[in-house]
Amino acid sequence: MAISKTEEPARFRNEQLKSSYLTNFFLQISQNLVKASLNGLTDNEIVALLGTSLSDAGVNVSTIEIACDVVDPEADLHRVRWHRDASGRGNNERSTDIFSSMLEEDVTTLRLNAKNTQFASVLVGQETDAIAFANHLEPDVTIGFFDDVMSLFITNEPDGFKPSDIDLLHLITPVFALALGARLNASAARTLLQTYLGSDAATAMLDGRVGLGDVDEIRAIVLFCDLVDFTHMTEGLAPQSLISNLNLFFETVTRPLSRAGGQVSGYVGDGVVMFFPITNPANEDVQCATAINAALEGLRALDSLNDSSSRNNLPKLRARIGIDIGEVVHGNIGSAGRFSFTIIGSPVNRAARLQALAKDLGAILLMSCDLASRASIECTAFGNHSLRGFDRPVDVVGFLSSS
Repeated sequence: MAISKTEEPARFRNEQLKSSYLTNFFLQISQNLVKASLNGLTDNEIVALLGTSLSDAGVNVSTIEIACDVVDPEADLHRVRWHRDASGRGNNERSTDIFSSMLEEDVTTLRLNAKNTQFASVLVGQETDAIAFANHLEPDVTIGFFDDVMSLFITNEPDGFKPSDIDLLHLITPVFALALGARLNASAARTLLQTYLGSDAATAMLDGRVGLGDVDEIRAIVLFCDLVDFTHMTEGLAPQSLISNLNLFFETVTRPLSRAGGQVSGYVGDGVVMFFPITNPANEDVQCATAINAALEGLRALDSLNDSSSRNNLPKLRARIGIDIGEVVHGNIGSAGRFSFTIIGSPVNRAARLQALAKDLGAILLMSCDLASRASIECTAFGNHSLRGFDRPVDVVGFLSSS
């Protein structure tokens, strides 16, 4: 139908008002999201801010569901769910099928009202309308395969979303994806560094200590833990089974040590080097006792694992541990282009020698008599022994193997 000349000014004014409305709320919400990301708000808080900001703009959003891939060793998919009356993380199967379908069909926007025969059933109770968006982040602005931020907006407005609501959501979701992506990328970077380097090393790297030879001298309790009969396992197990058993060994023996404040310096084949930084000399004796008791707890955890029915017809996972204390160098060591954040020093070498000596003495854990005395730990005395590479013999004590 043709529009008369008298109607044109009214339509023009309405379009101006609509444009002004969208611009004002778009700028305000965008500013809120950017500030939230810059100020370090959590992903939950950013999603909640989006929900309340849209409500303030007159958009009746009852629920927001967010999903995205994330570089996280412990999670395949990251989800956040916000509801006008309550918020929190959780798996909501409604959005799972929707988002999967959008990615498979390369759809960036999907309306889920009564006209959508495929997904209209996702609306429950008083919900009347929904719209989903897929915002893509290119590899250069993200970490790994975290490349899509999927968002679903649901309303219980009787007539559903207004056209102006949809227009505003179209404008705001790319800004939201960038704000949330920045937050999750920072979190992913920290998680990856902590996973591969340990908490102290990750903090040092993020604080800018990234130069070769950038090290600290610290006092620490050092543990060298090795898997018994690993060579025999390599001959009797398929490669995947071998790796699964090795990972299970590391997880079981290091868990109590990590809980007690120990940090993994690195894995050496079937062995792991851990350390307890001593930050307060007044607490040194207490930390010695904590480290030794945590090591013993790890050994007991292995015993419990071996006694479980899940280990039937599988090799026993047993460990030998050497513990020492002293000054170590902690930081970036290696060569140009490839280096590691690790610890080196006499305590590391002595702990390794004590672990090797444990095999000859039939022990599961060895340490110096001085270390045991500091920790007030009663042990078996194994006599005075020379350690390869060290000039002075050591009075060695520890715990006998039960097998």
